Parts: sequence; structure tokens; C-alpha cells
Amino acid sequence: MCRITAFISARPVTGRPLFSEGERSLLAQAAVPGRYQDDGWGMAFAKGGKFLLTRSAGPARLERKAFAAAASGTSNVALAHLREASNPARVSRRSLVSAANTQPFCAGGLAFAHNGTLFIKDEIKSLLGRYSGKVKGSNDSEVLFWQVVKMLDAYGTPEAALEMALDEIRTVWISCRDKYPGRPAPYLGLNLFLASEDSLTVLCHAPRKAGKDALLTPGWEFGRIAWRREPGRVVFSSEPADLGPWEKMNDPEIARARLLGGKIELSFKRINL
Repeated sequence: MCRITAFISARPVTGRPLFSEGERSLLAQAAVPGRYQDDGWGMAFAKGGKFLLTRSAGPARLERKAFAAAASGTSNVALAHLREASNPARVSRRSLVSAANTQPFCAGGLAFAHNGTLFIKDEIKSLLGRYSGKVKGSNDSEVLFWQVVKMLDAYGTPEAALEMALDEIRTVWISCRDKYPGRPAPYLGLNLFLASEDSLTVLCHAPRKAGKDALLTPGWEFGRIAWRREPGRVVFSSEPADLGPWEKMNDPEIARARLLGGKIELSFKRINL
């Protein structure tokens, strides 16, 4: 499963401390022996109503200078992703690891990243309608991005979009689960991050494996999103991105942080499954 760190700030700040500096930064998480996040990396910084995107299909731990340079960007909203590619369809590595399949995905003033695996990618893609042609790669996460965009256009708010995407996935699963013997659910992890120039919305929903901890935080459950409110900033991360104090999101739960009048409004909503 991948790693994601994102922030929303009342004033533009750099991504360096969380993304590329420190012993628990995203870059440090990329280089844990035996658990490398080697299948690409990317960062998106909100600027002027769109996101400035830097992506590479290479390992972040071997591209430290490029990663650190990308992390030096400043913005009110930023999103960074490390990829450990899942491959339930057993496609070739050349098809699996490429620029087109590297996150974050950006379009229409939105940036999106996913930690986990959606097993019913083809079934969800078949329901995208006019959004289906926008999918460029073979990544289940890109299908999820356009599903969320579809739901955002239909329901109007980011939190509703994430909740309705989850609802559609679980509904479709009822009709297709016989095609996936041995699979108890349509996904293994649906930690979703959706950012705009003035908001950051996060879904925490990842079944946790007994005995599996986060990469650099002993005792922190793998898949449990960490969050922290600071003066003028809110941060969400796949696991604590520094040695400071962090809170745990519930599961399943949606958090939304948005800029209003120079301040950050933060809310949480538990989801009943």
C-alpha cells in the first residue's frame, strides 16, 4: 500500500519538513528496508486555481535530489504520494509502473491520491460514463479519481463525493462478487485524499492486518490515517510524518478541512457501513 501526506494552510508554506526532511518524512518512509515504496512518487501544489504537478515513475529513495527539489514548493494546499503498486490483474511491470499510473492525479483544479487497492476497477470504470475516456493508465486509483469527480459533479461537495463513491463500490460489489472467489470485499484499502485550492477532504477506510505496523511508527496501525491541527494548518498523513503528536482518524470516517476567511474550518463525519 502507498503513502500519502497532505496539508492545508492559512498561508503558503513549503512542503519540505513533511515531505523530504526528518526521520519520519515521506522520503524517509520511501526507504524502509524490506518495505520500499519504489513504484513512483509525485507532488501537487495548488497555484492559481490549478495544481502544479511533479511526478516520477522512479523510486523516491534513489531520486532524493529531485524529490527534495519538488518538496520545496510552497502553497496553501499540497499533496504528496509514494507508490507501492498493487497488481491484482497481474499485468506486466512495464504496464503497471509508468508516468501515466503515477499519483497524484490532477484535473479541473483537483488533486487526488489513493492508498489501497480497488479489485473491481473494471466494473467501476464501466459506470463512469463520459468520464471513462479520461482514464489514461491502467491504475485502479485513476479510476477512483474519475469516479470521485463524477460524484462531485453530481452531489456538489467533496465529502458527499467520497461517501457516494464508497457507496457505489459497495453496491456494485453485491452484483459482481461471485466473479472474485476468495475476496471478502471489493477493495483492500480506500484511503482517499481529494484536494482543491481551498479544501482538503480525506476518507479513512482501510482494513488493518493483525501485527502489521506503519512503516516508521511502531504501534501505529498500518492504514490508520494520522492527522494534526497546528496554528494555521491541518495535516493528514498515511502515518505520522514527524515525531510530533498526531491524532488517529476513525474508520470509516471522512474529514474535511477548508479555508474560510483566512481560517481553517475542520469537520469529521463517521460513515455507517
